[in-house]
Amino acid sequence: MGRPLFRVEPKMPAQHMQTFKVTAPISTHRRPATCEEVDCAHQRDGWKMIIDQSTDLGRQQAYYIKELSGRHYKATRLEDGRFELIFTAGQKCFAQHTVSLEREANYLVKRGDYRLPGGTVRRHTRAEDWVEEFSEHQDKLKTIIEKG
Repeated sequence: MGRPLFRVEPKMPAQHMQTFKVTAPISTHRRPATCEEVDCAHQRDGWKMIIDQSTDLGRQQAYYIKELSGRHYKATRLEDGRFELIFTAGQKCFAQHTVSLEREANYLVKRGDYRLPGGTVRRHTRAEDWVEEFSEHQDKLKTIIEKG
């Protein structure tokens, strides 16, 4: 899971916090898919790539495309020295597509927050139960705040 873009530092100790989280990890909730399964626009319409062979990455990409990929393309050298590759429609693109396995998400409640790794995690089997617990927790916080 990625890091949040920003984080507001909590004013309470971690042990006084509670974390409500819904997850659907790629490893358990998605599977690899073909271009056809996801109606891939690159496969359907073709696509373009710009390769800069003056960089290590560009040289690696060029080698893979030319020697290993089996893709058909037309290469044009651009004025700045890079290459534009135009790939014809109807061939597999380079993306790693996935599709959902239509599994229920994981509805988790944990004592503490990110500062308290590990800890007991409670799993709800129904989204409604997780929402109800979350709502009850919010009501408790609201009551505490209103009391001052």
